[in-house]
Amino acid sequence: MDLMEFLYNVMEELSKAGVPIVFKGAMVLNLAIRNNNPSKVERATRDIDGDWVGGSPTMEKMGRALQSAVKKVNSSLDVQINRVFGERKSAGFKIINGNKEKIASIDLSVRQNQFCEPYISYVNGITINGASLSKMLSDKIYAISGENVCRRMKDVLDIYIISFITEIDTDELYQIWKETRRELGDFEVYKTKSAELKEAYDKTKGIKNKPDFYEVYYRVNNVICKFFHQNKNLQ
Repeated sequence: MDLMEFLYNVMEELSKAGVPIVFKGAMVLNLAIRNNNPSKVERATRDIDGDWVGGSPTMEKMGRALQSAVKKVNSSLDVQINRVFGERKSAGFKIINGNKEKIASIDLSVRQNQFCEPYISYVNGITINGASLSKMLSDKIYAISGENVCRRMKDVLDIYIISFITEIDTDELYQIWKETRRELGDFEVYKTKSAELKEAYDKTKGIKNKPDFYEVYYRVNNVICKFFHQNKNLQ
């Protein structure tokens, strides 16, 4: 069993157990594009990302749920707490083998996420609850609107991929930002630091059919230019 298949199995077990997680990130995006990927780009990941939407859990409660799911897939592995959640900080866990070596990470934000839809895992056909494409797009555009975009090149690439498979509904995105109380940055680094972005992009690994940087840069620019001049109240 390869790593991605293992992680999908864990997500399936969590879903079957009714654990209140809305999954997001590359694992969900890969399901969304599995049978419809005009970009031909695929991004591997070693992480499960999600929002824990079931009230206010303890780290121990989340850890027990993750441990149970991991053990059902591979009884030789364990789950260890890596980071306690707090304001603007997700809960971090790592899956380790018998030698205490990290196999993968699980990051869970503790917050509500009503922008979700069902996805079918290709491994065993189990339905999982994942963030909608619009929610993922809103998160990624928000992430690259600020000064740290050079550290968010995976988000830039994901916007590129998503742009091939869905219409960009600006009104819907503004509504999501309003409801999640997020205010976009000014995209100044993205607009003016293309050389630095290219350097960061060239260093990214685990991308199948990786496109040329400038193909990605200008396509994503065409998506986000709609938001360069904010004329709507996001508060």
